[in-house]
Amino acid sequence: MIDESTNSFKESQKENKELNQTLEGAIARFDVTYISGLSNYPNAKLGSFIGMNIMPEKISFRKTSTSKKWFNDFDIFYESILEINIEKRTVSTIEMVLDFKDGINHEQETVICIVYQKDTGEELTLRVEMFTGITIYRQAAKCREFMALLRQHGILKKIKQKKEINDSNDNILGQIKEIALLKDDGILTEEEFQSKKKALLEKI
Repeated sequence: MIDESTNSFKESQKENKELNQTLEGAIARFDVTYISGLSNYPNAKLGSFIGMNIMPEKISFRKTSTSKKWFNDFDIFYESILEINIEKRTVSTIEMVLDFKDGINHEQETVICIVYQKDTGEELTLRVEMFTGITIYRQAAKCREFMALLRQHGILKKIKQKKEINDSNDNILGQIKEIALLKDDGILTEEEFQSKKKALLEKI
């Protein structure tokens, strides 16, 4: 009976160690806590953390020893990301006392916000808070490190370029709607409308 308990404990320890490891091929790995953005998890899960692996072509979120009971692994490919930014969180009094800092900024950028598009076209906004770093000030530093890595590996540039293309396309579609109204009002003929529409679509 004791041997079975010991073996079970060892197997659990081995599993937890494997779950908490960085994925092979990852640029870096950070621990984050889930706040919001996924329909499967409507509530924040601040009592556990998820492994956020920065891969060459995607961000891979993986369950860990503390989140294995509720979290399912998933990936967000960079090509589907519309925007990544870091949001501020107000530092609590307890956090300030624990970190022994006076005269510091009471707002720290520790929340990672990822806006991405599903295959269906639906836009989602995932929010996770940096857990790596222990104190909120070190967590904010890790967020800066995270963004620096994305910049260093050209990932932010790709996301920015895609956003600029999407914004440009949205602008063109808006212009087409405007000239359609001009046609409906009799200001443009059908021929003029089709000519201008074709010219705009060629820019996409």
